[in-house]
Amino acid sequence: MRIPFGNGSMPLELKEGGPVRIVSPKNTPADFGAVQRALATPVDFEEFKNFLSDRQRLLVVVNDHTRATPSHDVLKHLPLNGKDVTTITAGGTHRPPDAKEIERIVGGKAPSYGGRVVTHNCRDKGSLKTMGKTSKGTDLFFNRLLFDVDGIVVVGSVEPHYFAGYTGGRKFLLPALAGYDSIVMNHSLAVEESARVLALDGNPVHEDFMEALDNFGRSDDIFSIQLILNDKHQVSYATAGHIVQSFNQAVEYANQIYVPSVPKKADIVISVNTSPLDIDLYQSQKAIDNVKLSVNKGGIIILVSSCREGIGDKSFYEMLTSNVDLSMNARQFGCHKAVKLRNLQKEVSIFAVTSMDASIPKAIGLTPYQDVQSAFDDAWKTVGKDSEVLVVLDSAMTVPQPKE
Repeated sequence: MRIPFGNGSMPLELKEGGPVRIVSPKNTPADFGAVQRALATPVDFEEFKNFLSDRQRLLVVVNDHTRATPSHDVLKHLPLNGKDVTTITAGGTHRPPDAKEIERIVGGKAPSYGGRVVTHNCRDKGSLKTMGKTSKGTDLFFNRLLFDVDGIVVVGSVEPHYFAGYTGGRKFLLPALAGYDSIVMNHSLAVEESARVLALDGNPVHEDFMEALDNFGRSDDIFSIQLILNDKHQVSYATAGHIVQSFNQAVEYANQIYVPSVPKKADIVISVNTSPLDIDLYQSQKAIDNVKLSVNKGGIIILVSSCREGIGDKSFYEMLTSNVDLSMNARQFGCHKAVKLRNLQKEVSIFAVTSMDASIPKAIGLTPYQDVQSAFDDAWKTVGKDSEVLVVLDSAMTVPQPKE
């Protein structure tokens, strides 16, 4: 078989022995009319044309280059010509997208409806406005453009998220359009055990998102469009309307696409992370965390991710290469990822097939490889010939659920 890697693929020949299972997001067909139907039948909200009727200044919020969301396929359906529109790429702490990436996001140098395209900068304090504090201690700072418009149109996609439960919906505000300090405070909650994939009830990160949304208010001025993508990153389902209710409806469908059932845990899990979330090691951690429930204690996870831009956030790497007690640094950016990775390394071994220099993964306790075949051969020798093998494709969004 061929395993996706960067812009190409690698060969992998699986050994005879224990059972081999391959899972991925469900192969649902693209639905090219999903967005128009969602706009015409919003959830707990007025129709989009009515929402626009008395609103002239609009902010359209889209995901950045680290998400597979086909925002351009939505933007071309928005009847915003003649409006004063700003489209903003909302990437939280991510680096700003370059010109080519922006063109891919919006469908050209500008969306079909025109207007300007800007990028959120979480570190530019002059571009932020304070909105108080949540009960969990997160100081809220949001992009000022949110306050300068009559209406906000949010375009997002919903899939499992390793500590927020799910992406999409309420995340457009915190962390996507929030200040750096707000994001760090919120993400420090991710070190708690209850902050985990597929969990919303009792998840402190999600609860903080929701409280931030309540503090911001203006729910009547937000029209949400939430997408579910198939295994080819095409729109297979869409909801629209109220920012919370459209998200909740999308979550139900996301579970059908991204949460495959497997009979039992495996001894070797090959976690295949694909573009755009294979951009660096920091983002690739999601592909490790999403499969941890499907690997036996003492087993091996093989991460396959190009990490074409290297480490990503340096503080994440620095924490993992230090001997500091991470519990004392919960409010340092990247700490939640470091904590989760260190805890997992106590239970399983992690091999890493990347394009990085071998010294980088090795320094944080990952066994480096240049090709997936060598990694699998070594794993197979280590855990035994009767090992159960699970191959998880698109693992940054796929969460296998063992029945046992």
